[in-house]
Amino acid sequence: MLVFQKKNKKSKYDSSLYLIGRLFSEHVKLQGKQIQFAIFCMIIISVTTSIGAWLMQPVLDDIFVKKDLTMLYIVPFAVVVNAIIKGIASFLQSYTMKKIGQKIISDIQLRLYAHLIYADTNFLTDYASGNLISRFTNDINAMRKTVSDVVTSGVMELFTLIGLIGVMFYQSFSLAIIALLMIPLAFLPIIRLGKRMRKIARNIQEELGGFTVRLDETFQNTRIIKSYCREEYEISRANRIIDRFLELYKKGAYVESASSPIMETLGGIAIATIIWYGGLEVISGHTTPGAFFSFVAALLMAYRPLKAISQLNTSLQEGLAACKRLFTMLDEEPTIYDDITLPEAKFKSYNIEFKNVFFSYKNDIKILDGVNMFIPQEKTIALVGTSGSGKTTILNLLQRLYDPNYGEILIDGKDISKIRIRSLRDSMALVSQEVALFDDTIRENIRYGKLNATEEEITDAALAAAAHDFIINLPEGYDTQIGQNGVKLSGGQRQRIAIARAILKNAPILLMDEATSALDAISEKQVQMALEYLKKGRTTIVIAHRLSTIESADIIYVISEGKVSEFGSHEELLSLGKEYAHLYEEYKSDGK
Repeated sequence: MLVFQKKNKKSKYDSSLYLIGRLFSEHVKLQGKQIQFAIFCMIIISVTTSIGAWLMQPVLDDIFVKKDLTMLYIVPFAVVVNAIIKGIASFLQSYTMKKIGQKIISDIQLRLYAHLIYADTNFLTDYASGNLISRFTNDINAMRKTVSDVVTSGVMELFTLIGLIGVMFYQSFSLAIIALLMIPLAFLPIIRLGKRMRKIARNIQEELGGFTVRLDETFQNTRIIKSYCREEYEISRANRIIDRFLELYKKGAYVESASSPIMETLGGIAIATIIWYGGLEVISGHTTPGAFFSFVAALLMAYRPLKAISQLNTSLQEGLAACKRLFTMLDEEPTIYDDITLPEAKFKSYNIEFKNVFFSYKNDIKILDGVNMFIPQEKTIALVGTSGSGKTTILNLLQRLYDPNYGEILIDGKDISKIRIRSLRDSMALVSQEVALFDDTIRENIRYGKLNATEEEITDAALAAAAHDFIINLPEGYDTQIGQNGVKLSGGQRQRIAIARAILKNAPILLMDEATSALDAISEKQVQMALEYLKKGRTTIVIAHRLSTIESADIIYVISEGKVSEFGSHEELLSLGKEYAHLYEEYKSDGK
């Protein structure tokens, strides 16, 4: 479970005014013209509602007491016209505010998505994918409810309440004062309940994030769960999370349900007091029955918006808890970003050099400890070493997924940190053991390497990757949907599509991270042929355990405990009889 702020440390995100102000200034304010129109409709609704209460006076005094036939026709006609105007205004207000609410939520979703797309790699690895998905579902839904309830209902109910209070003062100043004295008594406990609800809502959203993580992991690891017969174990883990949900929802339901009885009780006391005092006023002749009943009608009609406003605090606190989680994430600035003020990558050669490079992740354990390497243009170099020695980290640093803590990485003598990231990464193509494909057609997965590629270019790339034959034998050929991460294809087929994508990109630097280690012998042979084609004329860095790949490399760098322990050709390193020779013997004995 993620904790964004220390509990004992107050931050700006704990301030309701800060969160509301920021939500308004960054999103609500942008819908200014539509909000003005909606507010105009709300004013009409509040005026027509108030007129409905005021019309009770002529109904009683002029029609029932004075028996005025003219008013018998005028008042019903006024009621119908008033209802029509209110209905039209209500429709326009509701439709406009729903559009505004959804537009605000859509803008926040897109903003969050863009923020995550451009976020640092270490930022994304700190969050489980389920937790990130929870931001787009649970937190956004909480904010949608807040925008809908507070911005839509809250403003309209407030205008309506003001209008009805105006009618109450018009009919009886003294009765209105008595009624208004009851309102603060009702809202004091509601405010306290709202603060408690915000804490509960924050805990619920965090538990929902954890549950989304559990679902995501379960669906990704179904084969492992079934092969180890761990269905009951996973159900018990989910059950513990759901039980925590249940307890939190019970607390939330208790707090949310408490506001209505408080309003009902205090409302009953207020009405009883008004009837008693108003009855004395009518009997003594200080007011008319029509004025009194018009006041009572306004008071009763004011109960609904007053109750709605009191319940808004609960919804508001739930939304603010979601706002806090979203804004804290949005405010996390990337340390690696595409600075458009930097020059494009314009290299004359693609010689790559690592100069005294140190790197550690957040746990401060050194991964690279003074790495020095030179990789000549259009040559293939292999990185070998035990697991965890830092080989993959070297590829990550070259792509600027991370920046070194110390040292320089140069291409053509230029520090890559002083080059625009987009153009730097456009110079590289990655083929990894962990093939990343999208739930789309084969054509679109290959086209990902070059979005404006023609059909001929896609086919040529597939032919070069030894993928064309198996693709055309599929029922829908290049239009075959491959499922999430290519689940409908074999390992070799997925790898060849990834290679076709890299071929289509046609980048001068090729990075290969154990691209064939998980393949069977037949698939490996086909993929190796495709990779040999891909390496032609490119500067290639290979992480591999396969003997064929190691032996054919121009230079082999042995990485040990974050350092280059030795380097040279295959024959040179064997003749030294040191670490590489021992690794090579191990590879041979393992049949690699």
